[in-house]
Amino acid sequence: MSKINTGSCELFFLLYGQGSPTVIFEAGIGDTSEVWKQVQPAIAQLTQTISYDRAGLGQSDPAPKPRTCQNMVDDLSALLNRAHISPPYILVGHSFGGMLVRLFAAQHPKDVTGMVLVDSTHEDRNSGFEKVLSDELIARNRASLLDPSRNSEFIDRIPSEQQVRNARRKFDFPLIVFTRGLPDVPDKVWPSAELQRVETDLQREFLKLSPISSLVIAQQSGHYIQHDQPELIIEAIKKMIGK
Repeated sequence: MSKINTGSCELFFLLYGQGSPTVIFEAGIGDTSEVWKQVQPAIAQLTQTISYDRAGLGQSDPAPKPRTCQNMVDDLSALLNRAHISPPYILVGHSFGGMLVRLFAAQHPKDVTGMVLVDSTHEDRNSGFEKVLSDELIARNRASLLDPSRNSEFIDRIPSEQQVRNARRKFDFPLIVFTRGLPDVPDKVWPSAELQRVETDLQREFLKLSPISSLVIAQQSGHYIQHDQPELIIEAIKKMIGK
C-alpha cells in the first residue's frame, strides 16, 4: 500500500506480486481498488498487479474538477512512471474503467500485451440509449451528461466520450470481452431491458478492436462480474499471461 504524487494529486495504490507482465486493474465510476479484492490476490500469486483509487476516491487525494478520461489516463501514466512499474501491461477495465484502459492502450499500444473488458462502457452508449428512450427521458439523460456534478467523480462525460472515440484504433494483442448475463432490475421509469440490450450490442462491437478477441457471457452475473463470478475473470487473465 503506497501513495504517489502524479503532479495533479496523490494516488493510493495496491501493488502486489512479482513478475511480468504487470496486470493493471481499473474500476468503474465511483469505485475504488476494493472492487478487485476477489480477483487481484489470485493474480498476484502469478505476476505483478496494481489497482488504485482514482483522484478523489478512497484514499487518494482530490484533483482539479471537472475531470475527463484524458486526465485520468494521464494520472495512470504518471503513477506507473513514478512508481517505476514498467511494461508490458495487461489492462483490466470494469464499466467506465473500460473506456480508460482503451484510451490508455490507444496511446501506449507498444506497452500493452492484452486487455480484459468487464461489462465495459462504450463511448456511444448514450446515443444508443436515445434510440429507445422517450423525449422526456432523453432530456433527463442529456441534462445529467452535461453536468459533471451529477456523477461522483465530476467527470465531464461528453468530451470524455469524444476523447475515447477519437482515439479508436485496432489492437494486435488478445482481447477478452465480458458481458453480464443476468437482467437488470426493472425500473419504473427507465426501460431497463431495452437499455441493457443496447449495452450488450455495443459490447459486442469491442470484438472488432482486435483480431484476437473473444466474448464471454457471464450467465450468473450482473454488472459486477468480478463480484458475482470472479473465477471467470481470474481464468481469463491467467490465460492471457500464459499461466
